Amino acid sequence: MTNFVKKIQKIASQGLSILNGAVGDKLENSFLEVSMGFYHQEKKLSLEASALKQYCLERNSVLSEKVCILIHGLTHNETAWDFPDKTNYGTFLEKDFQFTPFYLRYNTGSHISDNGKKLADLLETLYKNYPVPIQEICIISHSMGGLVTHSACHYAQEYDCKWTEKLKNIFLLATPHAGSFLEKFANITTNILEKVPNWQTRLVGDAINLRSAGIKDLRFGYLREEDWNNQITDNLLHNTQKGVKKIKGASYYIIAGRLTKDEKHWLTHLFGDILVNTESAKAEDHPYFFFPPENCYEFAKTNHFKVQTKMEVYEKIKNWLSNLPSKS
Repeated sequence: MTNFVKKIQKIASQGLSILNGAVGDKLENSFLEVSMGFYHQEKKLSLEASALKQYCLERNSVLSEKVCILIHGLTHNETAWDFPDKTNYGTFLEKDFQFTPFYLRYNTGSHISDNGKKLADLLETLYKNYPVPIQEICIISHSMGGLVTHSACHYAQEYDCKWTEKLKNIFLLATPHAGSFLEKFANITTNILEKVPNWQTRLVGDAINLRSAGIKDLRFGYLREEDWNNQITDNLLHNTQKGVKKIKGASYYIIAGRLTKDEKHWLTHLFGDILVNTESAKAEDHPYFFFPPENCYEFAKTNHFKVQTKMEVYEKIKNWLSNLPSKS
């Protein structure tokens, strides 16, 4: 395959990922829906044992007893992790700690809980079909991907999935645990527009409300089907979130970004990394999540997307893995 064809293929897949993020819940079961799976070179991996062996051969790597899962955020796909030279946190973990990396792609416009259920099943299939017994699983998630991870862990415990017994470390990068202020603003805007006695204004509000279920779930960080099912979720800032349990025996680590050098700057307080503020990323005063300070780190002058491709971020992950901090 020529480089030109590869570039066209990459642009097409990125465009489809953006479309799925925007209105993906309307594309479910259509040819335009992004199918959840682990992807390599723009192709969905089969999880048959022979195919997994071939995957390692293509990567010129050893089939390891340790696997790491990289999970992207809204409107992205697995290529969002790549540095210009095509290396990424997965390849670094492979080199430094002998993890075999797998890169998830999914429809980010679907409900987070739906993706959580699918991911729980997908990881169980990987666990059962992997050619050698898996001894350790590490997950690195960005933004919405962190919420999908929490949801998958919740449903995996409900389904009694065995892969959770091997889950040792979860790294949550710029994850909106308390929701996204931008989605809250969209909810406020549409509620105001619906109250204006003008059909054009209401039409604008209706158009804004066409944003995907996945985006709306970001308002308060909905993780379970009960959070949104049989609920009037478009009511003004009406939070119907239920709690979830973390995986026992797994360590959770938080990485946040902020736009400014000064952590007390008003821009940092309001906007954080542009899309997620620090309080949400660190789950400060969150009713269901607690992450100890030693397991949290904030990078200055780092926007929401840069945390996926910042060498200093990987070095922090590497340091945590090397020193094995206390469980949380």
